[in-house]
Amino acid sequence: MLKNYYFWIGFSFSVVFIAVILFLFGDVVEVFDALSNIKAPFLVLAILMYFISLWFRGERWKFLLNPIIGKPKRNLLAVVTVGYMANNLLPMRMGEIFRSFYLSMREKISVVSCIGTILLERLSDVLTLCFILFLLGIFGFLWGNAILIDLFSNIQGGIKILALAIAMPFVVLLALLIFVIHNIDIGEKILLKTTFFLGKKYQKYIVNLYRTFSKGLLVVRNPGVFLKLLLASIPVWLAEIGVALLVAEGFGINDYFTSRVDMFIGIICFTAISNLAGILPSTSGGWGPYDFFG
Repeated sequence: MLKNYYFWIGFSFSVVFIAVILFLFGDVVEVFDALSNIKAPFLVLAILMYFISLWFRGERWKFLLNPIIGKPKRNLLAVVTVGYMANNLLPMRMGEIFRSFYLSMREKISVVSCIGTILLERLSDVLTLCFILFLLGIFGFLWGNAILIDLFSNIQGGIKILALAIAMPFVVLLALLIFVIHNIDIGEKILLKTTFFLGKKYQKYIVNLYRTFSKGLLVVRNPGVFLKLLLASIPVWLAEIGVALLVAEGFGINDYFTSRVDMFIGIICFTAISNLAGILPSTSGGWGPYDFFG
């Protein structure tokens, strides 16, 4: 029943966003025309590039897991790949839980601790994407790029408001992470007070879960380690941008831009915004929010 509950939440979000796309922006004839003119070699390269991005994700996860389990027995690429495949089959990004169980069976690590490290992964992704958008906005404006200038002119307040809107999530999430990591004991006290009605046995169980989960978060308690995590996220997203560029070439999207620079900027914006939208609940593969915001 719980599985159905998650499915219908994700399915509802996806239907709404896809319906908006089809009724407001869609042209079925153009879609089929684009599919009939695909340049296959670029798509093959895009698949290879995607596996490179998965390898970078595996190395980043290995870095987060090292303080908890040491060096993993085997390469994490297979675990990460299975997790992302599961994300394309299961709603609500439940592939993350799937790979946590997979790793726990392979490396004898707590599932809850795994989820803690995956939460750090997602947070570093959000921070990195916000930072990329922030840099793109600043440098694009300084270069005098026509696409970005047109975008800024349609926003009341221009570059200042856009920069603030992009930087704000970065600052808020970073401040929240720092607070949580350095106040684990306060979180435990809050749990004890809010679960007073459950009885000692269940309180102890919940607190133990919280402590185990915290092990995954405490990995980045040192600012230097957190900085390394953010730096490890950069090649992940450079590879993802590479995937999007190759797919764009494969579909001939470059024909819709006046220059390669404009296409490059557009692809970076698409990659960042569509993946940030992936945070929203959706059905398998992020259908709906990814397509709408991208």
